[in-house]
Amino acid sequence: MEATTTQNTALQSKNIRYYINAFITIAIMFGFGYLPPIAPITPLGMKILGIFLALLYGWTFVDQIWPSILGMIALSLTGYAPLDTLMKSGFGNNTVLLMWGMLLIASLVDSAGVSKFIATYFISRKFVLGKPWILIFTFFFTIFLMSAMTSSVPTIVVGWGILYCILNQLGYKAGNPLSSYMVVGVVYSSLIGLALFPWKVLQMVVLGMFANTAGYQLEYSLYIALTLPISIAAITGYVLLGKFLFRLDVEKLKLVTQDSFDPKDLEINTNQKIIISMLVLLVILLIAPSIMPKTWAVTKILRGIGAHGVTFLILGIFVFLRFNNKPMINIRKSSSDVQWDCIFLTAAMLPFTAALNAESTGINAFLVEKFSILFTGLSPNLFIFLVILITIISTQFMNNAICGGILFSIVYPFAVAINVNPAMITVLMIFCLALAMLTPAGSPMSALMFGNSEWVTTKDIYTYVVPGVIVIFLCVCVVGIPVGFLVF
Repeated sequence: MEATTTQNTALQSKNIRYYINAFITIAIMFGFGYLPPIAPITPLGMKILGIFLALLYGWTFVDQIWPSILGMIALSLTGYAPLDTLMKSGFGNNTVLLMWGMLLIASLVDSAGVSKFIATYFISRKFVLGKPWILIFTFFFTIFLMSAMTSSVPTIVVGWGILYCILNQLGYKAGNPLSSYMVVGVVYSSLIGLALFPWKVLQMVVLGMFANTAGYQLEYSLYIALTLPISIAAITGYVLLGKFLFRLDVEKLKLVTQDSFDPKDLEINTNQKIIISMLVLLVILLIAPSIMPKTWAVTKILRGIGAHGVTFLILGIFVFLRFNNKPMINIRKSSSDVQWDCIFLTAAMLPFTAALNAESTGINAFLVEKFSILFTGLSPNLFIFLVILITIISTQFMNNAICGGILFSIVYPFAVAINVNPAMITVLMIFCLALAMLTPAGSPMSALMFGNSEWVTTKDIYTYVVPGVIVIFLCVCVVGIPVGFLVF
């Protein structure tokens, strides 16, 4: 009885906090615009800025769906643009359509058990058995690929499941330095995988803003050409930390054999084979238009339908194909697994990007004026270095998409002014934004790691995460910047 009363009190307190934060969101949204304009921001700009600040507050402390809807309605009431125009530029944007299609496909992959098969397959190969550090690198690299191809949270859960099985068989207990290093390494590798491809949620939010501002879509092949070498360097760096800095005892890993794995995890059915084949086809079709000759008929077709068209083509094939007399993907059922909060956030963010950068608001001019103190006079390399540092620190404490929206609006005009390729700096920012793991607030993956108290303590996490983040920062600077100048 006492436990029930305590639980009810906690729920009531949570509800009260929710309504207080909701009231603050609405108050900022409709009240900030009445403050005297701060030059060079115009009266219209003050109203739009107030709505945007309210969205940032609401997305962080309240919800991501209803503030997005209310924000778009509020934006239309400023006279900036009619509501139907804003809805078309938001929900009708190719980025939002691409995101919806990708989330549906990801839900299918996650539910089919593909990730567990691929992870087990790679780490049970003969070339890694008896070679502990090659086994560790292969395991982390497989987690990285699975996260890139599917979703990060399910990849972490599957990766931990396989890892626990191996550690228990070999006598590595929770709290052992190798156990903690590996548990953290799964999250580390998964977050790097999250940054690899440009069609993940975070990337689509920021790249959608980039397209709206720059007036062109970033080529997917160029994005991957920059993120792939940074990713490989970062994973290699984490493995080297374990071997040379922490000097972990890995002798027992030499005892891992093919018998260490459940034979059922190495079985693959027809459904999984089709899914893997279609995922490979999806990646090829998305990258192909940017590397094939533009005069080819196939290139013209793929460029004509765009990335969202390719995604919906693959989605349509999944609906067409039958497995056990049922479509491989049921749109109605799979829609319940879609992250609708991300879709609404992106749909609201896109029209606000254009509004914040409109000359009639004066917001862009204000940001340039204020941040010129920090960025003016910097060389291109020093500017990029500073942006990378600010991004890596900022993303640890807030939602990465929101953080990306704020930083992009500030960094883009300075990149153009300093003659730094804005596409390159945007990709480097996205890579850094994805790697939030220093605090539970940084990302759902980070929160999952901090919540895994059975296997890692907070002290263990910081022991391996802090050097890991430093390695990522160095890899982005030492590998990313030179490769970025070559690619862009």
